[in-house]
Amino acid sequence: MQLYYTKSSPYANCVRMVISEVGIESNVELKEVHPFDNVSDFLAVSPLGKVPCLVDSGEVILDSEVICDYLDANFTGGTLFNPIYADWRLKTFYSVCSGLIDTCVARRIEQVRENEGLKSAFWWERYNQAIERTLIDIEQRLSLLPEDFSILHINILSCLAYLDFRHSDIQWRQHWGELAEFFAEQSQRKCFQENPLIG
Repeated sequence: MQLYYTKSSPYANCVRMVISEVGIESNVELKEVHPFDNVSDFLAVSPLGKVPCLVDSGEVILDSEVICDYLDANFTGGTLFNPIYADWRLKTFYSVCSGLIDTCVARRIEQVRENEGLKSAFWWERYNQAIERTLIDIEQRLSLLPEDFSILHINILSCLAYLDFRHSDIQWRQHWGELAEFFAEQSQRKCFQENPLIG
């Protein structure tokens, strides 16, 4: 299998953590790409030009959630995802965390646009408010987490790590103590330690 990824992508970070958690590092060839470089072999399998992208025996699998689900189903029988599928509240929790990642990425784009004089004050404030509301919501949902480590744990870890990585001005630990405790404990896990967000 080949995984096209970028070290700075929170979406690819989720996939890399799943690969590590499942213990299939030797099965996956990591192919680091920068989507804006328009590398031909990458665009041939990922026409949207987005990472992550998994290729398994010629079959292309796109979208981080789909890739994570595919790897989990094929190598563990669904250990990471089954608790989510069994409870609609956890499905919603997972979607909230995924939405937070999307919003944080959008906020990052506004940061980049600022260098071009194109930053939108309207969208910047909207993203800030959405992030604050969603962090409150996630902290309130922590009691729903499955006892065993799951894809939901991975999603939350990736959210918070991306905030540290790209949005250090949002000092979330100062305002959300339970999230800070969760992160301090869960970030010691091998799958997280071996897959930092860098770039």
